[in-house]
Amino acid sequence: MKIASIQATRKLSSLAAKVDRLAGTVPLHQAYILLHSHHSPRTFPSRVASPLLLELRRQALRWSALVNFAWIPSNTVGNGPNPPPDGVGDSDTYDLLAFSRDRTVLQIPSLTMNNLGDACTRLDGHLKGTPASMVDQDPNGSLFLYVCTHGARDCRCGEWGTKVADALREEVCRRKEIEPTGKYSRVVVGEVGHVGGHQHAANMLVFPRGEWLGRLRPEDVPRVLDVIVGQPLSVELSGSPLVHTHWRGRMGLTKDEQIRQSANPN
Repeated sequence: MKIASIQATRKLSSLAAKVDRLAGTVPLHQAYILLHSHHSPRTFPSRVASPLLLELRRQALRWSALVNFAWIPSNTVGNGPNPPPDGVGDSDTYDLLAFSRDRTVLQIPSLTMNNLGDACTRLDGHLKGTPASMVDQDPNGSLFLYVCTHGARDCRCGEWGTKVADALREEVCRRKEIEPTGKYSRVVVGEVGHVGGHQHAANMLVFPRGEWLGRLRPEDVPRVLDVIVGQPLSVELSGSPLVHTHWRGRMGLTKDEQIRQSANPN
């Protein structure tokens, strides 16, 4: 009876550890493609029906890329993409940003179903081309921070995601006012649709590093922002996790590699 009780306790402990684990919750991907809409994910339905999104996701399988919708306010100071004009979102027109490991950011404006073929040709050449070295990438390029605010998909993203996104935008704006041409001038704050892992809300994607952070709260924003801005825009696959206590994983790593990386940081 005692042995059975010990075994049951071990199983419960193992289950609790899996449920509590944050590192190792990012699916393996080599690139992340964002379609920038005029509308915030806060207004999205639970599942967004878009022929362009579905076709691009089908094409993206060959690049091992994830595809998602995103939004950046039109009054953002920085080098983010311009959102389509009012009403254009209804006709499936988006500005595309593609992030991938060891490559510069690719921007394709005004993407539609009509020019999707040409865009995929550009994406294919970019994502399969020769990677840039770490030193070749612009150290003064934009730093993109996307918070999942897709509340219709899960209420936790609606609650914590919106609070963190608002707190992050306010904090970045405050720091930009203090240092208009300083390091925060290159920070672009956006919002993103469903990324997976509702239980880890609020979730944040950090590009071009390709880091995923989770379990963020508004009070975490100043400290997390300090850490992110203090790091290079690029990171080696074997590099230490960014903000270890909130680190979910990194673009280019398998889930097992993410777990090992978190357990044995450099």
